[in-house]
Amino acid sequence: MSREDGSHELQSECGHHGHILALYTQTRGDFIVVGDLMKSISLLVYKHEESAIEERARDYNANWMTAVEMLDDEVYVGAENSYNLFTVRKNSDAATDDERARLEVVGEYHLGEFVNRFRHGSLVMRLPDSDIGQIPTVIFGTINGVIGIIASLPHDQYIFLEKLQSTLVKYIKGVGNLSHEQWRSFHNDKKTAEARNFLDGDLIESFLDLSRSKMEEVSKAMGVPVEELSKRVEELTRLH
Repeated sequence: MSREDGSHELQSECGHHGHILALYTQTRGDFIVVGDLMKSISLLVYKHEESAIEERARDYNANWMTAVEMLDDEVYVGAENSYNLFTVRKNSDAATDDERARLEVVGEYHLGEFVNRFRHGSLVMRLPDSDIGQIPTVIFGTINGVIGIIASLPHDQYIFLEKLQSTLVKYIKGVGNLSHEQWRSFHNDKKTAEARNFLDGDLIESFLDLSRSKMEEVSKAMGVPVEELSKRVEELTRLH
């Protein structure tokens, strides 16, 4: 809107209510993802013709959000104040209105850090014609100064690395012999659940630090040559 003096000002067009405190927003086209103080993640849509914002779906869990981001059109990632990450998916193809109005939780993981920012991007130069260059990544930052990445892996690569991770926990013990599965389980005041659809990149990359004999033990358990395992893990390290 233009003023008489030639300056411009923003004019309110529409709004949306029903949040405890909307702390974070991310947009993609007409879709808006909102991270609420107490009401987790909700998906809104802006309707041009009606000049209105409507709620399309929400996660009904009581997560106290610290950051949100849209991984793609269908999947959104959130961080909450118990140091967990989780992903939700839009149920566009669901049969009923009730199902379409619910964001399905598809991934859960205990990071152990308070994330306060997600941002699409990469920490390294990526060659667009390489397989690794095609993997989308999101950078996150924490209040302790930690910087990390979340990579959306192709299904086949995820299955392979998940098997490697499950094998490595038998050979690499945590500090104080803490259980890796227990440490990475999603945990807050409401529930505890095993990590799902997330992998621990630090653990997987620790394969490269093993002695040759340990590498061969892992290789035998996996049924994959050491050289092939090393190559696959080294490819992963090039994401950051």
